Amino acid sequence: MKPKSLTFRIFINTFFVGTLIYFICAFLFISNMYGYFEKQIFSELKTESLFLENSVLNQQLDHLSELKTENRITLIHSDGTVYFDNKVDAAKLENHGARQEFLEAKNNGSIQISRFSSTMTEKTLYFARLLPNGDVLRISCNQHSVWVLVLGMSQILLIMLVIAVIISGLSANWISKKVVEPLNTIDFENPEVSEVYEELKPFTKRIIEENYEKAQREELRQQFTANVSHELKTPLTSISGFAEILKAGGTDEATTKDFASSIYDESQRMINLVNDIIRLSKLDEKSISLEKEALSLREMCREAIEAVSVNARAKNVSINLTGDSGLINGVRPVIYEMVFNLIDNAVKYNVPDGKVEINIKNFMESNRVFFTVQDTGIGIPAAEKDRIFERFYRIDKSRSKQNGGTGLGLSIVKHAAKYHDASILVNSEVGKGSTFTVIFPM
Repeated sequence: MKPKSLTFRIFINTFFVGTLIYFICAFLFISNMYGYFEKQIFSELKTESLFLENSVLNQQLDHLSELKTENRITLIHSDGTVYFDNKVDAAKLENHGARQEFLEAKNNGSIQISRFSSTMTEKTLYFARLLPNGDVLRISCNQHSVWVLVLGMSQILLIMLVIAVIISGLSANWISKKVVEPLNTIDFENPEVSEVYEELKPFTKRIIEENYEKAQREELRQQFTANVSHELKTPLTSISGFAEILKAGGTDEATTKDFASSIYDESQRMINLVNDIIRLSKLDEKSISLEKEALSLREMCREAIEAVSVNARAKNVSINLTGDSGLINGVRPVIYEMVFNLIDNAVKYNVPDGKVEINIKNFMESNRVFFTVQDTGIGIPAAEKDRIFERFYRIDKSRSKQNGGTGLGLSIVKHAAKYHDASILVNSEVGKGSTFTVIFPM
């Protein structure tokens, strides 16, 4: 279902609230007015009872019969017998000894009560007073119920409702436009200069952060493009130069063979570079389609050690693997690339007769796995430590190219760790070696 616009939602809510307030106010007004009239009637009945008391005590019942009043006057003996009523024949009335108003007046001196009719359209108000001679004087009158009052006022209430609806509609329309106006004027390129509500400050702050991140990504993309172009240009220039010489002819067999070997080496560098770029792009875009599975870091290490064994033997670098199995949940090719790059770097940048210590430790209490690769190599200067994970960044460029490095290995390690919610710690000292620790969730 398509969500409605914010303006429409504000309009509807404001209109609904305005209309609801009208009905609440109308209800409170009518109910309070009805209650006020009822109090006034009871007050009048009480005043009239005081006026009639002398006539009753002086036995002036004829005077009571001649009174021009809409109220009903009833006199009741102490035993409940009705001996006077100005509206009906008292002799025909039943005994009132069980009536609530009679009993309450006998006990408390006076009482005011009301009773609804059977149709609930009218109610009778009673005021009863105990006289000094023991009789009870009861005065009553009829009052329409609140529903009859509402029905009688229906025309004016309907007019007021129409006016309230029109005012609510106009107010809701004005308020909705005013509320939305600051949102429509936000400059998404420069949100910091826009005047917005205090509640929207986190929103604009988030936009500022995203704009900054976008600018950073664009800058990185441009740097990456420039670096890729530079990295590819060097081997292509070499290949082109060697091929041009070979094309011209006149080289002896040894030179031709040497040129062919150089062309092969440079092309391999290009292939490795392109492969690393593809891997890095997939990690950047999180476009790896393989499912995560239960993996053993120890098994991954054994495969990687086998892959780098030729280079390790050439430099007489020993590799020692210790620790636990290191069970984690991960994507096999990505984890292997990470493990391989760390071990491969530990061999490439080691000294002859150096050592590589690989340790895997399961920490059950914290539910984490520590994977550590320690070497006795050239080490990393303190000033360079924060930059080693940058793409194409090399501490010793000549040595890196000599070892066949693309400058993307540690960048792949960083992105692979991030892909698996892992963190990396680096501890290194120039001339004494480096230690890389990757902390995985178990």
